[in-house]
Amino acid sequence: MDKKKLRYAILKKMDANKDNVTADYFGVTEEEFFENVIFLDREGYITKPMYASNMVYGMGLSRITEKGENYLEENSKLGKGYKYAKEIRDWIKF
Repeated sequence: MDKKKLRYAILKKMDANKDNVTADYFGVTEEEFFENVIFLDREGYITKPMYASNMVYGMGLSRITEKGENYLEENSKLGKGYKYAKEIRDWIKF
């Protein structure tokens, strides 16, 4: 799993629509998803993910920050691959 791609995909999905921002949607383990959501929160790319007991259990209140929007713009090369990926899960893994 490519962490940078997963982080980009989480931000992109949140920017477009918060529904289905889950480990299952991205085809990664709960642990991988949790670690990357915590990273995005800690670094200021998103706000307010709900987590407890080593699980992200809700992204409903979470928002992408201006820093997160800038990250999406600065990593537009990743966006090209994301845009054309038929299956987001395969894109993240390679």
